[in-house]
Amino acid sequence: MKLITDVHAHYDEAVFNEDRDEVLRSLHEGGVAFIINSGSEVPSSERSIRLAEAYDFVWASVGVFPLESWTDNGGRYPGWLSEIERLAGHKKVCAIGEIGLDYRMIAEAEDKEAYKRMQKEVFVPQIELANRLDKPIVIHDCEADEDFLEIFDAHPFRGMIHRFFSELRYGREILERGLYLGIGPQITYPNSQKLLDIVKEMPADRLLLETDAPFLPTYPLECRATSDMIEAVCEKIAEVRGDMTPDEAAAVAYENAKRLFNIG
Repeated sequence: MKLITDVHAHYDEAVFNEDRDEVLRSLHEGGVAFIINSGSEVPSSERSIRLAEAYDFVWASVGVFPLESWTDNGGRYPGWLSEIERLAGHKKVCAIGEIGLDYRMIAEAEDKEAYKRMQKEVFVPQIELANRLDKPIVIHDCEADEDFLEIFDAHPFRGMIHRFFSELRYGREILERGLYLGIGPQITYPNSQKLLDIVKEMPADRLLLETDAPFLPTYPLECRATSDMIEAVCEKIAEVRGDMTPDEAAAVAYENAKRLFNIG
């Protein structure tokens, strides 16, 4: 399959340290047109840029992930936002991300409102930065749909929901706001019916493909995810939708990704 695009991956992770160059070159030779490597805090954003400098087919996004909001590498120190803005000026940076909200562990938080507030205090300034720089945003939204939509309505932007796995009604609301959905190997999992439902009805021009490599392999594999697993994602999308072949799904997502991220 040609024209595979992986718009959200983490090839800077240590699990690739032994064979990163071999893996990336093999993927590109096998049909992966381009990869966007995502930052989660300042150091990983810097690593993403270094990868993008080393490989023509790799691009970078930079940002502070919600669960890094209160760490030394994330949003706790005074200069973090200036650092992200500096990194965002690099010619291979095509987006701000991954940023957003993650409430999956909120039940364990001693002060739930402070937990939410801390994430929002890091999220909103990065939205404002992206809009000022005219860059799209890669959103991490985990069990925080209502708050995410409220923030979006107050601070609209263009971008995508990475690793979308919300209920159908939220998928519809997100699409109505003009955002794209990142669909990955989770679509092959037995518990993915809500994802199949949104894929079946979503406009094709909002479809993006991703693996979140190395974190989300195809079912039932128990190994690191790599961008070639998107072939199985395209096969499932074609099966569910019935209006495109797997190759057409890949080609549509390729054009969508070039358009959103301004990749020539």
